[in-house]
Amino acid sequence: MLTLETHDYGTLEYEKDYLINFPDGLFGFPELHDYLPLCLNDEEDNTLLVLQSVENADIAFVVINPFALDPNYSPALTSEELSYLGATSDSQLTYYVICVLKNNYLDNTVNLKCPLVVNSETRRGMQVILNNTEYSYRHKLGSFAAIASAKEDSGDTAE
Repeated sequence: MLTLETHDYGTLEYEKDYLINFPDGLFGFPELHDYLPLCLNDEEDNTLLVLQSVENADIAFVVINPFALDPNYSPALTSEELSYLGATSDSQLTYYVICVLKNNYLDNTVNLKCPLVVNSETRRGMQVILNNTEYSYRHKLGSFAAIASAKEDSGDTAE
């Protein structure tokens, strides 16, 4: 069992095989390769995670499964990207998009253009840039129907 001291989550214990490895790092963080996924909802729901770097405890990313926001999200990987991930089909892959959190939660965004893609079996990942898509680097969270209906259900209609 390994341990990691973090600022926000205290002492974390984990097994090495639970880590997600990004051999090339993430954009802006090429030197950080191993991340511990922490569930934000419950242990069985990996829709919303924090990817905590184990090499720099000050670095963590909030990520969300883009299909929870937009069921029609349709990322298309190249054959080279699939090969790099050791995947023969898209069904072996899990996608996440990085959330940018602002002081005003209505300004929170996600980057649908550059998802994180993880081979669920090998736990090898990469960040890709989707070409020839309408996706952008900053989609406001409030613009997704799933978020809008959740705000209405909770009575939060602040705009």
